[in-house]
Amino acid sequence: MEFQDYFRQQDGEKRLLAFTKRGTAIHSDFSYRRGDYLIFGSETSGLPPEALLDCKSETFGGGTIRIPMVETYVRCLNLSVSVGIALYEASRQLNYEQLQIPSENCMDTEQSQSFITEDLFA
Repeated sequence: MEFQDYFRQQDGEKRLLAFTKRGTAIHSDFSYRRGDYLIFGSETSGLPPEALLDCKSETFGGGTIRIPMVETYVRCLNLSVSVGIALYEASRQLNYEQLQIPSENCMDTEQSQSFITEDLFA
């Protein structure tokens, strides 16, 4: 509930993207854009039904996404690995724009220490 309120208050174009083993799009085939919010569930129970509905809604939903796995060798990916795979694919498609620090800030340690983004793509 708190996240839904936060999300609705954010300006600009935005989408909710649910990462789930039953997702309809493959993570590397999906086109990410600035303003995407990537949502992950717990390893044991996944996303709650209302979160999946939000990600499928016409208002803010961007759909459901999956990371393909070979089921015979891997039961499931751990949550941190899944988040890393998804974030780096989205970052790659966005030319790593949120991970770049302007070169003039690299020499100024006071400014470079304050480089923290609230969220990666919003």
